[in-house]
Amino acid sequence: MFVKQMKIVLLILAVCMGSTAVFADEVMEAIQEATEAYNEKAYTEAVESLDYAKQLIQQMTSEGLKTFLPEPLTGWKAREAKLQNLGMMGGSAGIEQQYVHSSNGGRVTLVIMGESPMFQGMMQMFNPAVVGSTGGKLQKIKRNKAVVKYSTESRSGEIFINVAKKYLVKIDGSDVDREDLMNYANAVDYRGLKNF
Repeated sequence: MFVKQMKIVLLILAVCMGSTAVFADEVMEAIQEATEAYNEKAYTEAVESLDYAKQLIQQMTSEGLKTFLPEPLTGWKAREAKLQNLGMMGGSAGIEQQYVHSSNGGRVTLVIMGESPMFQGMMQMFNPAVVGSTGGKLQKIKRNKAVVKYSTESRSGEIFINVAKKYLVKIDGSDVDREDLMNYANAVDYRGLKNF
């Protein structure tokens, strides 16, 4: 497990060379402070320092996830990506990007959520029995299991994509065609995401 975590940190460092060096220094400082506090039997302080290091690593991961967001498709504009605070998801990392259609005002929001202890429970949404009961349709998007829901009447819908049981990609849209949602779903760099 520790080796896997170190590999993730090294990948993040490779993806985010600019500001990540500052984050990495802060992470190491926080871990050093935690070690010193632990040796002094100041356990509460040690836990706080480790929590801070964890938060910084999650920020680094969220920054790294930006590289897998698709560019705006023709006729669309992207707003600035936002890091997601996913503490309630067991401390996972996440990034959100909103796209707005230049002429008709349609909106698509794409969220990538990183590994989380809560994911095992969320994987139930890909169970065919659950999918059918919620009005969705199970299908594959670029070899990834996905649940697609779309209402022609309201011209809105959402797509959930399970990427190697490590990441959840959620795409929702309003005032959009089903094709718009599918185009954004197909534009995500899933291969890169699986290896991140």
